[in-house]
Amino acid sequence: MKSFSELIDLARARGKVDCVVVKAGDPNVLEGIRMAWELNLIFPILIDDKKQIQRCAESVHLNLSHIEIIDVADENEAMKKGITVVNERKGILMKGLISTSTFLKGVLNKEWGLRTDRILSHIAVLEIPKYHKLLFMSDGGMNPKLDINLRVKIIANAIELLNGLNITQPKIALISASESVHPDMPETVDAVEIVKMNKNNEISGCIIEGPFGFDVAVSKEAAEHKKLSSQIAGDTDFILMPNISAANIWAKGLIYFAQAQAAGIVMGARRPVVMLSRADKPKTKLNSIALGVAIGNRNQN
Repeated sequence: MKSFSELIDLARARGKVDCVVVKAGDPNVLEGIRMAWELNLIFPILIDDKKQIQRCAESVHLNLSHIEIIDVADENEAMKKGITVVNERKGILMKGLISTSTFLKGVLNKEWGLRTDRILSHIAVLEIPKYHKLLFMSDGGMNPKLDINLRVKIIANAIELLNGLNITQPKIALISASESVHPDMPETVDAVEIVKMNKNNEISGCIIEGPFGFDVAVSKEAAEHKKLSSQIAGDTDFILMPNISAANIWAKGLIYFAQAQAAGIVMGARRPVVMLSRADKPKTKLNSIALGVAIGNRNQN
């Protein structure tokens, strides 16, 4: 998949889904909703104080006449209602102007029905001008401290997302500052074990290599210069970063300094969860909604 345009085309082909936005009364959020609505990606369901939604909708020229609004001002009640509606209608859940802690507590609440026995992990998707296809990256938003078990579970979430986007046998790079294994860099030690697991078919449906520097993952020439034999160098689909800080900082660096377009989704819940920052642009929100729609309708051609 080379671009977000292709992703949006895939989402449209798979059909519209209900997009439930918790605390939707924000112009930035509603601008992204308007863009997705006009592209026939979603049926918006907006949860917030109704008057606040109406004021913000006017500012971004969103016509509410055919859009469902659920008038709930309290963010905890809005969150509970949002999850109920998502489960009932098999839609996607989107974070609006609600605190991240309240949003995640709702998603993780076993009694509310969205949580599964899997871990939640955030996957960023980047369209980078000098890379030939979309690049997927974890985990810059959910898991602050990784061990080998968490890394394996994050990879499983990534494989599910990539397969859902018709990317089969994805190429996965385990990123570190170096290709050398060092006990003070646990991501390198874990990488060796994970690569073994892949070769032994304990992790299947993908090709995993590492530890790799970022340059090797995205450049065949860098791998050749370092005399590294690789099946995926320069053609990586998904990169697992060593920790949350590295993933978060690097993704934002690509967005702000390399003009990368972005999207983000949380995998591991019963339904796709679109969780974005207030600072994210409406186009990022549109891309993320399209990602949620495509994976939410993954069984459609």
